[in-house]
Amino acid sequence: MKIAVVEDDDVHAAMTVRLLEKWLDSSGIKYRLFVFSSAESFLFEWEDDKVWDILFIDIQMPGISGIELARSIRKENKKVALVFVTGITDYMQDGYEVEALHYLVKPVDSAKVSYCMERVAGVFENAKKNNAVLIEAEDITGGRDGGRVIFRLSPEDIFFLEASAHNTEIHTRDKSYRIREGISVVGKRFAQDMFVLCHRSFIVNLMYVSGIGKDEVTLDDGRKVPMSKRCAGAVRESFIKFYSRMRDDN
Repeated sequence: MKIAVVEDDDVHAAMTVRLLEKWLDSSGIKYRLFVFSSAESFLFEWEDDKVWDILFIDIQMPGISGIELARSIRKENKKVALVFVTGITDYMQDGYEVEALHYLVKPVDSAKVSYCMERVAGVFENAKKNNAVLIEAEDITGGRDGGRVIFRLSPEDIFFLEASAHNTEIHTRDKSYRIREGISVVGKRFAQDMFVLCHRSFIVNLMYVSGIGKDEVTLDDGRKVPMSKRCAGAVRESFIKFYSRMRDDN
């Protein structure tokens, strides 16, 4: 779960972060949490990375307000959960306009954050389940065979697919699995506008592509995946279309 706290008050930001970390750690949810001191600083990051799950936004900030930030985000993405953090509740109508999931009224406390996160986590998990497929595979993380497992896998979990003889290796952020199916068969299980063949042995998830070089694709976590000359044009075209479509559709 990728979370941002956009808050210009350092004290409130630190309090929100502390309570969120406490709830997330106790819930066993894996997360990455980032703090931005202004709407402008978040929008700068947003231009390069639009993959976020939850945004906690202070409504009253100098410069671009939280409401204005939310409107800007909603033009490009309707899936990210928006939570307004505010000292007053005069902006309820604006919240409906941008489909805010929840309001956290300052001062935030453990009970308020817990109630909010229960709602957010429910929406997050339902979205993942709706897009998930069941996979039976061998856990080969770290090059070691961990035995066969059956688990639910969402497209957003996959960074890239790699052909291995007549099998396919599925690589997530921190795990690797081998399934007994060819890469062409596995690739068809997922949205063709989200996954692209960059080499006869590799399919990448465009959500996590941060750069395209001459003969390789760089992912958000720094891993590099080979790209053949034959596939290069299609990869670049798909990459541009993917992010253009995100803006248009969302």
